[in-house]
Amino acid sequence: MKIILAFIIIIFLAFSGYHLTFRGYRLPVFAHKFYLTGTEFLFLGLLLGPQFLNLMDHKTSQGLETLSALLLGWIGLLFGFQFEVAKLVRFPFEFFLAAVFESLLTFVFVFLGIFLILWQFIYISAPMKIIASLILAAAAACTSQTGLALLAPAKIVGRKETFMLLRYISSMDGLIALLIFCLIFFFYPPGFSHFSWSNFSWLENFLSVLFLNLGAVVGIILIYTILLSQRLNENNLTAIVIAMAVLSSGIALIINFSPLLANFFLGFCLVNTSKKKERIFNMLIKIEKPVYLLILVFLGAGWNIGSGWFFLFAAGYSILRFSGKFLGGFIITRLSHGFKTHPRTLGLGLIDSGGLPLAILFDFQMRFPGEVTSQIIGLALIAVIYNDFLSTISIRWLLKKI
Repeated sequence: MKIILAFIIIIFLAFSGYHLTFRGYRLPVFAHKFYLTGTEFLFLGLLLGPQFLNLMDHKTSQGLETLSALLLGWIGLLFGFQFEVAKLVRFPFEFFLAAVFESLLTFVFVFLGIFLILWQFIYISAPMKIIASLILAAAAACTSQTGLALLAPAKIVGRKETFMLLRYISSMDGLIALLIFCLIFFFYPPGFSHFSWSNFSWLENFLSVLFLNLGAVVGIILIYTILLSQRLNENNLTAIVIAMAVLSSGIALIINFSPLLANFFLGFCLVNTSKKKERIFNMLIKIEKPVYLLILVFLGAGWNIGSGWFFLFAAGYSILRFSGKFLGGFIITRLSHGFKTHPRTLGLGLIDSGGLPLAILFDFQMRFPGEVTSQIIGLALIAVIYNDFLSTISIRWLLKKI
């Protein structure tokens, strides 16, 4: 009964909040960004969680695991549909290299910083220290276009080339983050707390997980390629898209893989092979915002605020990420001759986190439950809020330098 009640409440919150959030109300600058990103739903989830109303406790969240997998699968499909090769090749190859370099540099910078800090905590196992560092670094590598999209058109006049580069990097560096996140499932499958370094055969595990998941994804792709090759009306296509998300997310859940990653690969393949890609994308995008808000509620419900030290550690994590983004932008503008016309402070336009890191954190929370995971998620969520405020200031600073 509690699961049904929780389900009804969070669905009501998401779809009613969708009509109130993401609207252009007149608000102070600091509240405007906070409101338009739906961050308030994190606090709604926290209120419903075990630390307050206890409506969404651990048992209830487990009972809603199927819904959680579907939400992640929907986001994965949508993100995969953004990588249509025919459209990406229209941009200069230097843009792609810049996005990869900036994302990898931020990842390495944050990974090393977090790992050196976590190495001091004796109660965290060595594998968990690596996993935590990978997760936080992968989330840090992501960038959102939200801050750039909120700029008035008048402020972009005369700066179009710089902002085109920033938008491209913001849309591409999430790819690197997902590929890094994918490594965790290959080398450290769920149940990592029960293995030791002495008996862990990483090559055998890598190959078994690789073939299992590739086989599942290829099988699903073949099924839906055949289905989508038929002439379909709108109702039939809608039913197939929903079934596609449900089936792929369910299979990922059964084989202990990531619904986010499985559906990302599925979406990537379909957008580059199906002639109905535009119609499918329009269906996926229609409920993107309610799905995003539901993920925020689930994350908030599992949010472990911790002690006051968490806020300090989150600030340190944000500083590491800011330094990696800023350094990446600076090096890009110095190494490439074609980018020397852009300001050295290019990285200031890449501070916004966006929704993909939240999906990565939620997927991690589902697949690797535990006390340490809860603390990692809590720290990361505080840092995401810091980054929302920091990105507003950094973009204004960037505008002054152009």
